Amino acid sequence: MLTICPRCEKPLSVPKPGPQVCHKCGALIFIGDPMRDEENRILKEKVVTPKPPEPDSEEDEEVRKDDGVEPAEGAAPRGGVPSAERLAQSAPRWTPGVAWDRMGEIGFVEATYETTRDLLTAPRRFFTEMQMGPEPRFIPLYGVIVGIAGAAFNLFWVLWMVHNHRPLLEQYVPPALLDYFATMQTGDIIAQVLLSPIAGIVIAAFLLFAFSLLFGAKTQLHLFYRLAGFTAALDLFYAVPVIGWAVAFIWRSVLLVTGVRVITGLPLRRALAVFLIYLFLSALMLMPAGLSSGG
Repeated sequence: MLTICPRCEKPLSVPKPGPQVCHKCGALIFIGDPMRDEENRILKEKVVTPKPPEPDSEEDEEVRKDDGVEPAEGAAPRGGVPSAERLAQSAPRWTPGVAWDRMGEIGFVEATYETTRDLLTAPRRFFTEMQMGPEPRFIPLYGVIVGIAGAAFNLFWVLWMVHNHRPLLEQYVPPALLDYFATMQTGDIIAQVLLSPIAGIVIAAFLLFAFSLLFGAKTQLHLFYRLAGFTAALDLFYAVPVIGWAVAFIWRSVLLVTGVRVITGLPLRRALAVFLIYLFLSALMLMPAGLSSGG
C-alpha cells in the first residue's frame, strides 16, 4: 500500500498497516489502516544503528596484525563493518502492544500508569495497539488487579449504605437483596471481591464476541478478553459512591463500543447494537442472580 511517512512526509510503499521503519528518514512509524480511519504517527524519531568504527591508523594496523588474537565467531574483523544481521540484533527493539505488555521493560508502576492513562485519554489508539500484543493472552493481569480493587470499593459502599440508609434503599431495591447484603459473612465478602471481577470479564468478553460474530465480524475471542480486562480500569471510579458508579458506567460504555469497533471493524451502528444487546442480557442475568442470593 502507498502512504506517506509522518516524520519526513515522503511517499512510502509498505506491505500492510502497522509498525514500520521509514527507509528514508529511519524513523519508527505506525501506518494506520485506512479502512478504520487510523492515522499515521511517529513511534520513535529514528532507529539508531551503530556506526562502523573508524579505520585504524597505520601504527594501530601493524599492532593489530601482530597481536595474534582472532575475532570471536560471528564477529566482524577489526576495522571491518558488522553484518546487517549483527546490526539488527544490536539495534534497540520495540515491543508491540500496550504499555502493560512492556511491563518487564518499564516496571509494574509505570506500566499500570501508562496503560490507564492511554486507555482513558486515547482509546482508539490504545485498542489498535492492544491487538499487536506479543502473543494471544487470556484476561490480562491488569484487569484482575484493578477489577478486585474496584469490587472492594463497590462492596464497601454497598454495605455501608445498607447498614446506614436501608429505609431509603427499600424504595428502589428488593428487600431480599438488602437482607443478603446485611447478613454477608467474611467468606462471602472475600468471594465476592475476588471472583466477581473475573466472572464479569469472562461474561462480557464472551457475549461481546458472540454478538459481534452475529453482526458479521471476523475476530478472535482473546481480543475480547483483553478488551473487557483493560476496561476494568473504570472500576476504580467505584471509590466514589453514586457519582463514581455513574461515571464508570457511562465511560465504560463508550470504551466498549469504541473497542468493539476497533477490533472488529464493524461500523458504529453495528458496534452500538452489539453493546446494547450485551447490556440487555447482562441485566437479565444479574437480576435473578441478585434475588436468588437473598432467598
